[in-house]
Amino acid sequence: MSRGKRWGLTGTGVVATVAAGVATNQVEGPWWAQVGWFAAAMTCVGVGLWVTRKVSSPEEGTAPVEAATTSAETPAAPVRVEIAVSPSGALSLTGPVAASAQGREPDSAASSVVVGDIPRRPMAFQPREGLMRELEEAAGSGRAVVCALTGARGVGKTQIAAAYARRRAEEGWPLVAWVNAETDDQLLAGLDAVAAAVGIAVAGEDAEQGARRLKQWLSRQSGPCLLVLDNLTGTEVAAGLLPVLGSVQVVISSNRRQVQALGVAVPVEVFTVDEAVAFLQERSGRADEQGALLLAQEVERLPLALAQAAWVIRSQHLDYATYVRRLRSVSLERMLPTVPGEGYPHGAAQAVLLSLTQLGSGVRVRVERGLLEVLAVLSPAGVPRSWLYRITAYPVLAGKVGGDGAVRVDAAIGVLADASLIVVSVDGSSVSMHRFIQAVVRDATRKKGRLDEVLSAVAEWVRACGPSLERVVQDRGDRESFVEQAAALHQHVTAQEFGSTVEFVVRVLSLQDLAGRYLVAAGDLARAIPLLEQNLTDRIRLHGEEHPDILTSRNNLASAYRSAGDLARAIPLLEQNLTDRIRLHGEEHPDILTSRNNLASAYESAGDLARAIPLLEQNLTDRIRLHGEEHPDTLSSRNNLASAYESAGDLARAIPLYEQNLTDRIRVLGKEHPYTLSSRNNLAYAYELAGDLARAIPLHEQNLTDSIRVLGEEHPYTLSSRNNLASAYQAAGDLARAIPLHEQSLTDSIRVLGEEHPDTLSSRNNLASAYCSAGDLARAIPLLEQNLTDSIRVLGEEHPDTLSSRNNLASVYCSAGDLARAIPLLEQNLTECIRVLGAGHPITMTVRNNLTAARDER
Repeated sequence: MSRGKRWGLTGTGVVATVAAGVATNQVEGPWWAQVGWFAAAMTCVGVGLWVTRKVSSPEEGTAPVEAATTSAETPAAPVRVEIAVSPSGALSLTGPVAASAQGREPDSAASSVVVGDIPRRPMAFQPREGLMRELEEAAGSGRAVVCALTGARGVGKTQIAAAYARRRAEEGWPLVAWVNAETDDQLLAGLDAVAAAVGIAVAGEDAEQGARRLKQWLSRQSGPCLLVLDNLTGTEVAAGLLPVLGSVQVVISSNRRQVQALGVAVPVEVFTVDEAVAFLQERSGRADEQGALLLAQEVERLPLALAQAAWVIRSQHLDYATYVRRLRSVSLERMLPTVPGEGYPHGAAQAVLLSLTQLGSGVRVRVERGLLEVLAVLSPAGVPRSWLYRITAYPVLAGKVGGDGAVRVDAAIGVLADASLIVVSVDGSSVSMHRFIQAVVRDATRKKGRLDEVLSAVAEWVRACGPSLERVVQDRGDRESFVEQAAALHQHVTAQEFGSTVEFVVRVLSLQDLAGRYLVAAGDLARAIPLLEQNLTDRIRLHGEEHPDILTSRNNLASAYRSAGDLARAIPLLEQNLTDRIRLHGEEHPDILTSRNNLASAYESAGDLARAIPLLEQNLTDRIRLHGEEHPDTLSSRNNLASAYESAGDLARAIPLYEQNLTDRIRVLGKEHPYTLSSRNNLAYAYELAGDLARAIPLHEQNLTDSIRVLGEEHPYTLSSRNNLASAYQAAGDLARAIPLHEQSLTDSIRVLGEEHPDTLSSRNNLASAYCSAGDLARAIPLLEQNLTDSIRVLGEEHPDTLSSRNNLASVYCSAGDLARAIPLLEQNLTECIRVLGAGHPITMTVRNNLTAARDER
């Protein structure tokens, strides 16, 4: 957890300050796990020119999870400051922060970029030149255009779109992107991934923001770009994300006719007679035009059914007439259960069933059968091949596999691809199954009585394939695959035709909970919050109000609300959780300490120290009794309490706790552990608040040196350490050393994190404050104007950081004597602060004081 702090100086001495604002997030696993953080700072009063500082203080952040509940702490991270105007006209700074990533926006695509899992060219592919010509002619206008490939299932819409994408990639179009768009969530995640691939993603933004950023970028491109939205099922979200400017071509494939309203309709029908006959003869290896025509008519020239038929004919060396007789003998009523829905196209289901029969049964094809059952219950958008290698560890799915499991899985993928039962992406990294084949395989599995067993095993397997919470930002592909597969399994829970076992439902809800926490850790709150809200609802319906899983879901949802700055919804959930845990487990259960800490931190974030401090005092006492003085959780609790004392201005109690924590961490963890660096940073800042710069600056200097050596020059915490040292120099009036460090911090933040990352906004704000300290308002004001604009766009009008940014700009306008621009901003900010944070919040009080001072100046 982090807290924004500020520190003021007059020309003759140090002025006392008060700072506040803490928050925790949720974690999974051991105490050293990742933790989210948030901050806000209070006002300070003094005479003369105030100097800013950006500091962070790590705090315990926890959330109960399925297996265990722990406390955690994260190393120091940068915090933005907010400029406040005292009645005398002095300036001071505060404000919140965020966490990691990269991203800058290029003016244009510098080289060809191919994104997404484009399907490979299938054997005997029919080019269907009439359809390809329509797509090419639409692109020839040089303007933004949307082409909607629509038709029934199995007519080859995806293959046409894939062929067109492969052609444009071979021609060197600057961007060719393939997005699976079956759900709104997949659509947003896919567009966000394209934004990341072209280098315009901004860390901390959610998928919808990334998608909108991509729309803006595409609208500025003069070169040809292709964006394919495969299997789009809903038009409302997509309509708002399609570029109307630039020269991008969007190709949509869908079996929903309403998508034609998005652009130029390109209807896709079954094969022509000539195409069907040519396809069958080439793919089956049997040159019999009349026999091929007979079979084509039997399955109504449906490409998907023809592909199944050709494989069986080729594998068994059949003639067409024999295959047709066998096809007519297949009874769907006998082979498949009756399932409500639109049914199967004539002959297509029988063709798939014959392919499954041709595949065989028994140990020899157990892995092939297992892959089919796995892919049939997962997302039709595809599964990473690397995940499929792991199914050999699950006998219920793949049987007993000897030797190299990956080699065996690769062989099975080859067999199934040859049979047209699955599709492999161009680069071989993803494997998918057509939705129609999924339905047939799934129904056949149900008929055998294996579906619930398969679903439970797949849920367990998906859980094992997901990345650790510490890696969800870096491992974007695995993260999005996990979220996608969890959603696919959740659809089976909610589908009326499935009588799912309780065991499977519990596992799927656990996956959904973890998917939500992945998205929170990645900063994608727009997708995380609805998912976690649904998860809480589902668990209450399954278990009732007081099951341990309900407490987990409630805590994780509260964590997401807090990450979004929505304390009004977070705090009641945390209060309820603490009450329920005490009733269920008693006062000293480890989960009670976690819940108490989380609630205290939320109170502190809301500026309610009167309720936060007693809870944190009780937690430290209980931790010492339960775990001893040097347990990592005890050190976290001590740090949190020290932070709260410091926020309340009680440095006499805060500093000894920080000193003890640093000593203990050096002894327990070593001098260079990230948490030791955090403790040193926190103690240095407390000294600084107490006016003891002689002890503060050497600690900051040591921290920067150690951070560079241990973490590297560009690690986010190294950037924080450099900023904190710069702020300490600034507090000491040494602007000659402070300003170059602030300038370097901003340059590094832009390069490492991107222009609009919250930490970059903090660095820009702090450089502006240093310029203010030097009297250089001409350089400070443009930086603060840019920060307010970026904060509104990235964080929204009501985020505490945006409120801080507006206050900062207004305050510097005051310093420049521009009250005509300052007072309206402060009036707007006061109204927003009261509505969002409440009249008693520290930021609200800062803004009110600033407005009073500005009006007095008028």
